[in-house]
Amino acid sequence: MAFEWKDNFEYDELRDVTVAAAVAKGEAIQEQDVFGFFVYAVTAQNILDSRDEVTIIYKCRQVNADKLTGTGEAISAGERLYYIVASDAVSKTPTGTPGTDSYFCGWAKRNATAEATTVLMNFDGTRWDETI
Repeated sequence: MAFEWKDNFEYDELRDVTVAAAVAKGEAIQEQDVFGFFVYAVTAQNILDSRDEVTIIYKCRQVNADKLTGTGEAISAGERLYYIVASDAVSKTPTGTPGTDSYFCGWAKRNATAEATTVLMNFDGTRWDETI
């Protein structure tokens, strides 16, 4: 899980998305002009049966995100956050090419120490290719 919808806060979503393979709850995805994550896991059987609606959140005020660990990086409330593809976690420091190696995904809502494994954030996947 890279991202987790928290406290049943309202969110903006995409619903008409087709997936070819199973996906995990919280898995990140870029879909057309937005960056987001899956609200629920989608299994191979559900894809075959077309039973589950695929929902991708691209904007939400309360999201827990896996934080990059082992780097000594602490995050302060209000700092911009980037999803780092190679580590499947967020960091305050973008890497590589925006929109390929890292995606801007929102702002920290609380401080997260260097040892913390998650950070509470305001998720916004509409500006994913920004670096500043």
